[in-house]
Amino acid sequence: MMSKELKIEVYSKEWCPYCKKAKAFLKSKGLKFEEINIEEGDNYEVMKERTNGKTVPQIIINDQSLGGYDDLIDLEKNGEFNKLIGREAKDLSIKEWELVILGAGPAALNAALYAARKGIDLLLLTKDIGGQVITTNEIDNYLGKADTTGANLIYDFWDHIAKYDVETVIGEEAVGIEDQGQKKVIKTDNGKEYLTESVIIATGAQKRHLGMKQEYVLTGKGVHYCASCDAFLYKGQPVAVVGGGNSGLEAALDLANIGCEVDLLEIQDKLMGDEYLQERIKKNESITVHTSTTVDQIIGEDKLESIIIKDVIDDKSEELDINGLFIEIGLIANSDFAQNILKTNKQKEILINEKNETGVEGIWAAGDVTDIIDKQIIISAAEGAKAALRVNQYLD
Repeated sequence: MMSKELKIEVYSKEWCPYCKKAKAFLKSKGLKFEEINIEEGDNYEVMKERTNGKTVPQIIINDQSLGGYDDLIDLEKNGEFNKLIGREAKDLSIKEWELVILGAGPAALNAALYAARKGIDLLLLTKDIGGQVITTNEIDNYLGKADTTGANLIYDFWDHIAKYDVETVIGEEAVGIEDQGQKKVIKTDNGKEYLTESVIIATGAQKRHLGMKQEYVLTGKGVHYCASCDAFLYKGQPVAVVGGGNSGLEAALDLANIGCEVDLLEIQDKLMGDEYLQERIKKNESITVHTSTTVDQIIGEDKLESIIIKDVIDDKSEELDINGLFIEIGLIANSDFAQNILKTNKQKEILINEKNETGVEGIWAAGDVTDIIDKQIIISAAEGAKAALRVNQYLD
């Protein structure tokens, strides 16, 4: 069934991560849309009047308000979105696949590209779009893509694999893998099962937590894990960032750029991020660096009020009155669904060899979900390609 004539409008903000995901979803469907920036003119008031929504994104198709990104994915998950745009809904769980790729970040999408070019009958299955990359504001270390953003890079990836008509399921999360010897079964949170000859796990990783009680109590009430998502809430306010790696340094710079006074905390005796980021931190008068420092207490009941930091060398403590705390201390691999059959390390990273094999025949893994040392976009993409090439040899 052909798609009917559609007018798709997306109310958004430039920084908004869910706006980026919504646009990536529409691009994955090959749909064109008009983007309307609510920070221009009276667009925000118009959006509220048309949608009754106050947050972005707000998606409208042929004057019908669909809501935000989560609403969009719910429609897709329930099989309603294709009907809405005039396409035939498919149940992709009724056939057997040669390959199922789990994820939709650089490793998964490059694996899909290489597998599709080899003529492999594949399915790309993912809970979300773009992985961590899509919320990254500044990327200047991906060859040929100087001064780009994570969202634009993911859009380019989707546009590329769209040439090969790769079948995709977006909005379903893998919750288990069953090894049946020559066949594997992927079980999802939608109650479906996908039968396949091979699997590439490229589900990426998620942010680590400090593990403190008030951290969980105050999540979303002053404690956050994504500066690109939530920095705007603290424009011009005092904040702290935990983590001296690239993520922490980038978060501190993003916050300083919107007028925040930033305390940057790192447990090691020096910052660990890239030199060029460290130089930018040193030159920024709005950022105060505390090395050899940990968060000892998070104070507040209904909202964050302050934190107590402690010097790990002399054991001295200091209270910082801040409104926002951004925790950027690394990643934990998204591998829980495969723990029953695959070997992992303490960070839940799947152990692989140089061929991306997991130790279970027919299952490969690639990218940040694995125990590779360097967590870089270009390396994850390369790992996805490697895994797809090994799958092609296996299927042959």
